[in-house]
Amino acid sequence: MKKYFFPSFIIILLLFTQVTCKGVSSGKTVQKPVEWNSLEELLSQMTLAEKVGQMTQAERGDLQKGDITRYGIGSVLSGGGSTPAENTPQGWLKMINGFTEESLQTRLRIPVIYGIDAVHGHNNASGATILPHNIGLGAIAAGNAERGAQAAYTAGKITAQEMLSTGARWTFAPVLGVAEDARWGRTYESFSENAGLVTIMGANFIKGLQDNGGAACMKHYLGEGQTIDGRNQGNALLDRAGIERILPPYRAAIEAGALSLMPSFSSVNGIKMHQHKELLTDLLKEEMGFEGFVISDWAALTQLTGGSYKKQIANAINAGVDMVMATNGRDSWVNFFNNLVKLVEEGTVPMSRIDDAVMRILRFKQSIGLFKNPLTARAGEIGTDENREAARALVSDSLVLLRNENNAVEKLLNSKQILVAGQGANDIGMQCGGWTITWQGSHGKITKGTTILEGIKAATNGKATITYAEDGKVEKGSFDAVIAVIGENPYAETDGDRASNIDIRQRDLDTLLKTYDYGCPVVVIMLSGRPMNIGDEYKNWDAFIAAWLPGTEGAGIADVLFGNKSFTGRTPYTWRKTLNGEVLYPFGYGINIH
Repeated sequence: MKKYFFPSFIIILLLFTQVTCKGVSSGKTVQKPVEWNSLEELLSQMTLAEKVGQMTQAERGDLQKGDITRYGIGSVLSGGGSTPAENTPQGWLKMINGFTEESLQTRLRIPVIYGIDAVHGHNNASGATILPHNIGLGAIAAGNAERGAQAAYTAGKITAQEMLSTGARWTFAPVLGVAEDARWGRTYESFSENAGLVTIMGANFIKGLQDNGGAACMKHYLGEGQTIDGRNQGNALLDRAGIERILPPYRAAIEAGALSLMPSFSSVNGIKMHQHKELLTDLLKEEMGFEGFVISDWAALTQLTGGSYKKQIANAINAGVDMVMATNGRDSWVNFFNNLVKLVEEGTVPMSRIDDAVMRILRFKQSIGLFKNPLTARAGEIGTDENREAARALVSDSLVLLRNENNAVEKLLNSKQILVAGQGANDIGMQCGGWTITWQGSHGKITKGTTILEGIKAATNGKATITYAEDGKVEKGSFDAVIAVIGENPYAETDGDRASNIDIRQRDLDTLLKTYDYGCPVVVIMLSGRPMNIGDEYKNWDAFIAAWLPGTEGAGIADVLFGNKSFTGRTPYTWRKTLNGEVLYPFGYGINIH
């Protein structure tokens, strides 16, 4: 039986062994270059340019043939939606191995590490298993902490397996922010508003990922869920007590063996996190003992103070950033490289800071077996039946039944004529949300999966007649029940910020209004990345189910509606009628039936 990680300073329920990161199977084992026998010796052999190269990360689309070899670049990444032309496991593997082979042509043959945003499965890869976003996993933990820990571990394991099948090993996940304002566009990337729940889930996701050969990146440190008005990249006003309140997820992640960390775009008390030496170096590295490396976020240095890119670089590196994601075109990473070399030569950035950063990066690469096995021999499978079944179970466990008047859900089992309505019922993209194939996500059949409608049809299996009308309108029809699937359009990050409200879409209200006329129970399933403002509209619903953003395995919803599974999820966020209004469903609320 798998044991799951519960941080010692939160609660001791289960014991966990020390993390071990497994190397990737490769067809070519590269012997250590004769120039070094230890990381310390390797570092001593490196020129300043070679050290700065290791601190440089470029976006795949900003590289020309030979750049990696010429500059000794340490890392390459895919931004959201940035994929090889052939978006298949074979296409990914060919691309990543190609970059790696270039790096092995350098004097010291230090392999590049490839980074991706696999935030709910390997979500950039077409055909991958797309898992519920973290808010859904948090709903599992809100119902049962041990079950939540298991779910987080499973999510990490699936993510690692499908990443490694394409040659990728490093993901910028998990988010450890504690979202406290639902207007924030990244609320669904946070497991919960409750720091203790985030602590358990983040640590176990990291265990699942790194026990199975992947490498995690804690993000976004610190205070991203506490910004004024829930603004992405905004400012959080935090005293030391406020900081301590949201630190447990990071302390637990370090204890669980997290290998890297990404600062937030946001500020704490007016200081951008990417230049906040007190929090990045004094607190994180020295007081908390973090030995991994710090990678900046997308072009984040350009937001710092200083008046010039050169000064912004100095501010970030001296504050504790170890590797820089320089992603505003090829000139961005080239300028970073050249300016950092000059800053060291001028004495603005001390060599001791460079050596510390590079040692952290080299230690990371050694920990994941990159020196021994830099290349992956062959592509594996993604979206396997086994992984989809596991994801389907996560979907079932994440559902939260918030309202069930007159046993409306139980009556579905005996319904012979069922109307399914709403855009969300037949839209893979909508049920996956943002960070799916593309950065912002999109509507429609964007990847392989099972819609909620398909799941309902399979689950009823001819025992009921299923009629689908997206807008809820059927000219002639008599129904025993209506299932209406409503929710949010896909979004990510700042595009998901809401200034004052998180209201139900008008098209969904119009659909619901039509369904009320059939004179039968209406069961509403909501696909959303946060608690939405439902006002008094919910009083027209006989049942209300929060399905969050379940990913590709929509059949997991039907498994609970028409199968033998119970509603065991609980809301990981407080749910209000309106913004800052009356609480309808407190944190941890949910109805259990079956």
